[in-house]
Amino acid sequence: MQKLTPVFGWIGLILGLVVCIAAQLPGWGTPIAFLCMLPGFLCASIYVLYSSRYQIVSKWINLGYVGLLLNSTPIIMLLYFQFTK
Repeated sequence: MQKLTPVFGWIGLILGLVVCIAAQLPGWGTPIAFLCMLPGFLCASIYVLYSSRYQIVSKWINLGYVGLLLNSTPIIMLLYFQFTK
């Protein structure tokens, strides 16, 4: 499982980028963003869990935290638009 851990980080990051792009699109963009958000959260959380369990040191920044931030974009946008109404 330790060798598979970076794969979860990259999947979480890629799904986070898809979520950020889809959240900006009108029409079907928001539902697609919310559908991609859940697996992205799951993969990024698994990466954070296993990187802390196996004490994996990242060279740059932890991919799991970046993936979690990118995957939370639709929720942040939803809250922003609700409060600025």
